[in-house]
Amino acid sequence: MPAEALTAEMNVPAPAKVVGAGLSGSKADAGGLSQTHRSAPSLLPEAASVLPIAAELFRAFNEAGLKYGIIQDLASLQDGLAGRDDLDVLLDKHDYPAFCSIVSKLHGCRSVSLSCYDNVCAGREDWFLPDFSHGRYLHLDMHIGLRVGWEFRKRYPVFDYAAITRWEPICVDGVSVPIVSLEDEMRIATARFAFRAWALPWRQWITVGDGWRDQFARLPFQSGEQGLQVLEYTFGGARTVSCRFLQSADSLGIHRGDLARLRRSIREMCGFTGRYGIVDAGVHLARKTSYLALRSLQRLMPGRFPPKRRPAAGGLVVALVGPDGMGKSTQVERLTQIFRWKFGCAQAYVGTGDGNGWWLRKALQALVFPHRRRLKSLVQHDSKNSSSTNWSKGGVVAAGLALWAVLIAFERYAVVKRAHRWATRGLIVFCDRWPQALCSGYLDGPTIPPHLSSIRGLSALARLEQNLYQKMAECRPHLTLHLVSDFAVSEQRKPGEIKKEAFDARLSLMAQLRAKDKNIRTVDASAGIEAVGRDLFRHIWLSL
Repeated sequence: MPAEALTAEMNVPAPAKVVGAGLSGSKADAGGLSQTHRSAPSLLPEAASVLPIAAELFRAFNEAGLKYGIIQDLASLQDGLAGRDDLDVLLDKHDYPAFCSIVSKLHGCRSVSLSCYDNVCAGREDWFLPDFSHGRYLHLDMHIGLRVGWEFRKRYPVFDYAAITRWEPICVDGVSVPIVSLEDEMRIATARFAFRAWALPWRQWITVGDGWRDQFARLPFQSGEQGLQVLEYTFGGARTVSCRFLQSADSLGIHRGDLARLRRSIREMCGFTGRYGIVDAGVHLARKTSYLALRSLQRLMPGRFPPKRRPAAGGLVVALVGPDGMGKSTQVERLTQIFRWKFGCAQAYVGTGDGNGWWLRKALQALVFPHRRRLKSLVQHDSKNSSSTNWSKGGVVAAGLALWAVLIAFERYAVVKRAHRWATRGLIVFCDRWPQALCSGYLDGPTIPPHLSSIRGLSALARLEQNLYQKMAECRPHLTLHLVSDFAVSEQRKPGEIKKEAFDARLSLMAQLRAKDKNIRTVDASAGIEAVGRDLFRHIWLSL
């Protein structure tokens, strides 16, 4: 196989210096760690920040005898184990079924992407494992075979598990984890850089830019050492390609011609001869143009296009429902921030408060809000008064309130339909509140009072409002979470925002909703923000 044919040796044509002298061309042993390097594993710094799910995952891999290793520089490895960066894992293809079985037991999920994105290539998958104790997740950038090429044209399978000559163990929370050796990391980084580097035609040496500094951070160059270093690739035990490195005081350069020969050798080893470099560049340019256009459209029209990553099972509409002071808006912001790290997310607001909404409704609300109590009392008083003058004044106000209620119903209906459209495109939609048709006046339900329905001309508006709320009730969220607590918690968080009678009425209505829909989950909102967030994270993740 091409991947097995690629080995590396460090030779020094005079007067160049040795880079990684003594590296053998033997393959990795069956256990995944070379016998000569099974000494006590080095400890990873800042072990306290490692997510517990990482140690549990690697322990399961070791117990199942999986052949795997981390192909990642140590500079970003700590962030990867802490759930702040990707974790690149190379897996033997024969162990893929066992890998899927292990991550499924740990509630892992896989994401999918459109073909125009740079993270899509054969043999590579994005897997995510939740850590319920921290309310975060681990991102595994899993490779069955590592491919190199242009950013949007990773075509050439150069490194598989058998092509790695040596693994070095580290200790992750008491678990031994193999990581790629310094020499193999150099080979991988150089092969990747060969297809990504560019410079002006008259430049003989290509400088390693800031974006690649971490990739070459572990190169075996002594601090302050300057001069020429040579890395040699041997293909199929016969043809050898050398890459010259020029180390200076503040920069690192690689010879332009050597990178070109390395690219040609990799293509030929994979069976591609001729002018495939031009084809690769053309495909890369077309895909990158599509990618940039799609990203621009996503910023201009959020939710109209599929995100870069979306759960393999599809999007999700999550609704947080509860009285005032339960922390709905705060938790929606937190959950969006957590899941948006790797998934496409959106927020929807169904209330009539300070959240997003139609500009017409918000403008009218700003005008009417200071007089709302006076208008409501006028309607209640005039509905009992038979005087024609007062009845005329009350009828006008009642008609205005009914139209206001219908406007709110149309806005909420539009938000509900939009949330489901976003979920269909693969987004995780977090909704602050959700309409209900069971009771008027509470929990974002119908707002036209029952006694106004008897006023001539307003019954049609009342029926229209009821029909809209019935349609919204049929468009249920995929997951509804009720935040419940006692009145003291609400009063402490938002003093004077709601009276105890109104708070109890909302809790009673939520109990009726749960009696009708057994799938509604309940979360105790009296705990701290972090604890409530972890409970919400668990419910949401298990619904993906």
